[in-house]
Amino acid sequence: MPELQDPKKGADPHAAQAIAVLGQFRLIFKSVRKHFRSVEESAGVSGAQLWVLSEVAKKPGLRVTELARAMSIHQSTASNLIERLEREGHIERRRDPADQRVVRLFLTPAARRAVAKAPGPPEGVLPDALKRLSTEDLVALGKHLFKLTSLLRVRDASGKKTPLSEI
Repeated sequence: MPELQDPKKGADPHAAQAIAVLGQFRLIFKSVRKHFRSVEESAGVSGAQLWVLSEVAKKPGLRVTELARAMSIHQSTASNLIERLEREGHIERRRDPADQRVVRLFLTPAARRAVAKAPGPPEGVLPDALKRLSTEDLVALGKHLFKLTSLLRVRDASGKKTPLSEI
């Protein structure tokens, strides 16, 4: 693994290492934003919407709960994405003939055209890169990110600091 530490003489090694790692996060965020802009310019949908469409394309008739699980998002977030895609004419919701309580998702022809125009990977560059890591690397990364997120604090409207895990 390449050394991330800033080689400047006299610099606090720990602080320099933290800044170098922060630079890696910034590179990740920049890459994600660039990919999402490219998706919107070429396909006319957001990156998250493209991911929804690609999941439904892979499995026509997908249920909202299955979609949320596949994207690792809350079911209400998936529902909001679907509502917008439905309003824009990209998703059709159909009741399951065997169980009218179940709603299944299908792409419209406009959605199929959007998916065909979009640059890959459809789920985005970060999920794609994560899938290409070894299981061992994912486990180690997960442990380190858990430790990092447990240290994050966000101020609410009253100014109180709240752990990220409670948001």
